[in-house]
Amino acid sequence: MDIGCGLVFGALALKRNFSPAKIVATDLDPRMIASAKKNVTDPSIFFEFADATKLSYENAGFDAVFEYGAIHHIPGPEWKTCLDEIYRVLVPKGRVFIYDNSIESFTTIFGRIIRLISCHPYDSMYKRSEFIDYMKLIGFNIIKEVSLGRYFVIIAEKNG
Repeated sequence: MDIGCGLVFGALALKRNFSPAKIVATDLDPRMIASAKKNVTDPSIFFEFADATKLSYENAGFDAVFEYGAIHHIPGPEWKTCLDEIYRVLVPKGRVFIYDNSIESFTTIFGRIIRLISCHPYDSMYKRSEFIDYMKLIGFNIIKEVSLGRYFVIIAEKNG
């Protein structure tokens, strides 16, 4: 699953690098889903409108979940609900791959400029340490954590 597929670059990268039999690419914005459906004709990639905090998929239905810069758009405590949902839909020992940023990303000079021209829930955005601590609390084992400038990458596995 690709959460917050946007313009579908993530799903295409997944297909190219991992060759899964099926990818479910989701987004909350119906315009993104419509655009993705027009631009990608691969029959193994399915595009669906979905709220990452209320996934309609069965428990333990996905081997892996990928997220590229979507969770920091989720306001308040709902980002925790998103992580709960990712945990729920993963099979035991399933993995989540996260590429995102936190409030610290928006405190640099560049980040403050971005705040002037973009709309994010800055007042309720998580700190990186808070994000990781919550992942551990709900049962993820952090396999790898890397800082890439203002972004961070986390690879974690669901306890089995």
